[in-house]
Amino acid sequence: MKLSIVKPVVSAIAVAVSTGPVLMSLALSPAANAQESAAQARQGDNPNGNAEIIVTGVTRATRKIDSTNTINTITQEDIKRLAPMSTADLLQNVPGIYAEGSTAGEASNNITVRGLPVTGGYRYAPQLIDGLPWYEEPEVQFMNNDVAVRDDLMTDRVEVIKGGTGGILYSNGLGATVNHITRTGKQEFEGGYRLELTEYGLVRNEAFISGPINQNLTFAVGGFYRFSNGIRDVGYTADNGGQIRANLLYKSDDDSLKIFTQAHFINDRTQFNQNVPFQVPRLSAPGTAEDPTKIKSDTIAPIGIDFGNGTVNSPFNRYSTMLGEYGRRQIDMADGIHPNFRIFTFKIDKAFDNGWAVGGGIRHTSGTSDFNAMFTGNDTAYASAFNSARYQNDLVSPAFNAAVSCENGTAAYAKLVGFFNYRTPGSCTPYTGTRENFINSYALARSVGATYLKNGQKVPDGTYLNFLLPFVTRTKARSTSIDLKVSKSFEALGTHDLTVGGYASAYSTEQNFQSSLLVSTMEKDSSLVDLRGLDAAGNPVGPSLTLDGAILPGFFGYVSDVDVNGRAIYALDHWETLGGKLKIDAGIRYQTQSATVTRYDRVVNTNLTPANIVVGSANDTTADNEVSLPGNRRDLSDDFKGFGWSVGANYSFSNTLAVYGLVSRSFRLPSMEDLNEFRVNSAAVGKQVEHIMQYEGGLRYYDRQFDAQLALFYNKFDPRQQINEYRNFTDPSCAVPAPGVPNINACPLVRQLYQRGIKNKGMELSMALRPNAIPGFELRGSLVLQDPKVTDANYTIVNASTNPSGVVTAYNFVEVGENGRRPRRLANMMVNIQPSWDLKPLTGLPVRPYAKFTYFGNRYSESADFNVTLYPAYYHIDAGVMVDVTSRLSAQFHVSNITNQLSFTEGDPIFFDLLGPNGDTNRGVGRPLFGRIVRGSLTYSF
Repeated sequence: MKLSIVKPVVSAIAVAVSTGPVLMSLALSPAANAQESAAQARQGDNPNGNAEIIVTGVTRATRKIDSTNTINTITQEDIKRLAPMSTADLLQNVPGIYAEGSTAGEASNNITVRGLPVTGGYRYAPQLIDGLPWYEEPEVQFMNNDVAVRDDLMTDRVEVIKGGTGGILYSNGLGATVNHITRTGKQEFEGGYRLELTEYGLVRNEAFISGPINQNLTFAVGGFYRFSNGIRDVGYTADNGGQIRANLLYKSDDDSLKIFTQAHFINDRTQFNQNVPFQVPRLSAPGTAEDPTKIKSDTIAPIGIDFGNGTVNSPFNRYSTMLGEYGRRQIDMADGIHPNFRIFTFKIDKAFDNGWAVGGGIRHTSGTSDFNAMFTGNDTAYASAFNSARYQNDLVSPAFNAAVSCENGTAAYAKLVGFFNYRTPGSCTPYTGTRENFINSYALARSVGATYLKNGQKVPDGTYLNFLLPFVTRTKARSTSIDLKVSKSFEALGTHDLTVGGYASAYSTEQNFQSSLLVSTMEKDSSLVDLRGLDAAGNPVGPSLTLDGAILPGFFGYVSDVDVNGRAIYALDHWETLGGKLKIDAGIRYQTQSATVTRYDRVVNTNLTPANIVVGSANDTTADNEVSLPGNRRDLSDDFKGFGWSVGANYSFSNTLAVYGLVSRSFRLPSMEDLNEFRVNSAAVGKQVEHIMQYEGGLRYYDRQFDAQLALFYNKFDPRQQINEYRNFTDPSCAVPAPGVPNINACPLVRQLYQRGIKNKGMELSMALRPNAIPGFELRGSLVLQDPKVTDANYTIVNASTNPSGVVTAYNFVEVGENGRRPRRLANMMVNIQPSWDLKPLTGLPVRPYAKFTYFGNRYSESADFNVTLYPAYYHIDAGVMVDVTSRLSAQFHVSNITNQLSFTEGDPIFFDLLGPNGDTNRGVGRPLFGRIVRGSLTYSF
């Protein structure tokens, strides 16, 4: 059945694509009309929002002022002016959404809504394209929901609805539903081309063309292609690729029948930016809930990597080696975030004269998404200290444990026979002396030395060294979603539009995830290094500790297959009464989910030393002695269900003033990440489905000179049972005789159940001022005040104790509590102010200067009461100017982060016992804002 629907979609799009060149030549003729903006087309002569039409969260086109939900819109003209670098960067202009900017790059960023837990990506804010998800599940590990959502000239506008009917009409709309609406053709030819250049070498091309095929059928086709070395220059092409979208829209003469079909192809690579190391003045005590460690922008300092433009990636750590069940492979960080998808859509709507209407849509997505990203360790030290720690932790400790325990055939054994003259192969006398005597009596290797992989030269002692962790994931994904609905209009104490719908989805992933552990310098062009044991004279002795810079070329990961089928029924009644002044939306949704998971964790430490290599010899490497291969098969087959409802009302006092309110209870079924991590079990004690109770009320006022929208809300997030994992270092299976220290990664995992709920109350205020006294001037702004608090959340973690040399001396359990604390990475206050001025009405000059000021309050790195760290509030100023060179050609100059503001959108806690390289500071890692970026573009429209 799926194929029978998809094939007509493909055929229809083929027609649109094949006729594109002919239509382009027609559109470029002198008879082509000038382009009108999407906002003008929707609003006509009215510049304010009381005539703006929305299509998200409603069953029929509705004026924005009449919505029973909080609704925000971003037009194509807004997108041009805001000049976002990513989907997350665009969405941070929506009140109530906290987006971590574009600090990860153009894709794979994170957002959260109204204080809901910050997870990896878009768990509570699914990204729709034209009302259907491009992929059914918004939270897939290593495949964030924004990887295939890229707004360009083919985007007409973006609509964002928070809660309410979003949880009735769409899956996973617990926090917000974001609908990216595609441009379609009209009965006039129009098109555009934009060329954008930046100081970091970006060259971006965008184009579209649309128009009529006949009086009933129109087309639109367009997309983008760009390349650059990345917002943070990595020294090679990091961003490379693009997308193309082509659609056909059929409308009958009486507009009662509409058929839409589209093909969307994306094949793109983008750089992923992660944390960089930093240092702060030495702490006097660990941060507590009462007295947190406060990061201050004027006292924080980089460790080797520039905050504004630096990156740990470079040509000298671009390639690395991984080992696994497949043998040996080379990893290329230039592959980056690499979505390669084919997305086909077919939608039909038919209205009948008797008040009945039917409609439906189907979307099929297939392709791959690769994730290649470099994560940064929190171990930065001078090479002298780093190598000393490696000598003690990675050479002496395992060898000493092997001598005490008589190990054979392990990495520890290879280090014992390669670096110590204690035993010969096949013999064993358990060592009973002290660690110090063991070193003094038997050590062949007296230290560890580092050499650059690129040229073999010694790494100077004053150079910073650190661990890097490449995360490499290959994902094959498929998703099919079908939405069918029938509506009936009737009279009963007013006018009702009752819609009943059925929804079905089938989606799957095949994933292969693996990480390794590299050793690299931390400098402008960070370089991989090799580590070797050195004798007292400084000469290499024994095997290498690394393989092409990898100390663990096969660290951890998994191989998994996940298949999910979803079914839902929903009903929504839109009721207008009291002469159309009162509008009520009442709806319900019931959804089920059936999932099967097959997974193999990379937990089997395997010795992959080639048979022709003598263990412990100079030709050997201990890196291949403990490669984590896939272990025993784990299976999950389970079913889940959820029920939600929403009641909202809107009362219009006049054409410009309305009040609204809603009460809703929405649900969130387990995500693919939940399923893949075996976090849920319908037979287990505790809740397996998340819910949120939402109470909201507000008012809207739209006038030619002044707009305002005020929303007051209270949310109670009821979580599912969660699982905390930690290593039990007291288990006999990994115990070693004193004074040895257990290999923590070999200790068994403990899975601990707990819950993390959230309560949040807040206010969102949006305003726009267009005074008649200053023609062409507009001041937009928004203010968000909120007070999210964690409920419950108590669990156990393991903390490592180290001596001043960085040597792990012991492990201890720490009981963590989060109850009553603010969730991680969330600000209590967010401000967005956007002045713009079209100078032409007043001066005749076709110039439009604009600016944007954003402010985010301070944020905790984590919500735990252990090593509590508070990152500072920050502001961000962007500004630019748009100039109409001719009626068809415009130019734009844009500068982001004009003041080169320094702060971090995320970061780890500052640990009291982790000292900076000089011993007078404490070290940490965080993801900083991009520095000042200058961009320019030319746009030709017809």
